[in-house]
Amino acid sequence: MEQLEWKISWSDSLSVGVPEIDAEHRKFIARVNELNEAIVGCKSKPVVERLLDLMLMEASHHFWHEQQLLQRWNYPERAAHAAKHAQLTAQLERVMKEFARADVSFTWALKGLYIKQQLVDHLLHEDMKYRDFLQQNAQRNPGERQNARAQTPETV
Repeated sequence: MEQLEWKISWSDSLSVGVPEIDAEHRKFIARVNELNEAIVGCKSKPVVERLLDLMLMEASHHFWHEQQLLQRWNYPERAAHAAKHAQLTAQLERVMKEFARADVSFTWALKGLYIKQQLVDHLLHEDMKYRDFLQQNAQRNPGERQNARAQTPETV
């Protein structure tokens, strides 16, 4: 199948090196792809709104989880990262309101591409900052990163 402009494919370049966060990122990418597929496929407005709701709910959980881990790891830029999460959440909520007001149209496709771009930008720029921080700390303290992985909400 031909790679479509709206589709995001997972690659190792998107990995932050933390399996549970990478799994959440993969899931979020899948949600964005489902949303964009629904838009391109001209699915009904309720279908698109349901996908948006689900994506926002999962994003909120992921952002909370990521922020908890960043705090445990003493990531020095965690406040700025949390602010980026708040900004991205506000953008997604704004797009959702625009979807609710709009009829199915080319505007939907543009909004879907916008959501995709916001996600990719956040992964490639913001999340890579803490990946680099974790890698540097792992080199200085080899056991520290493994301990940080073990202290997730599911294991605490």
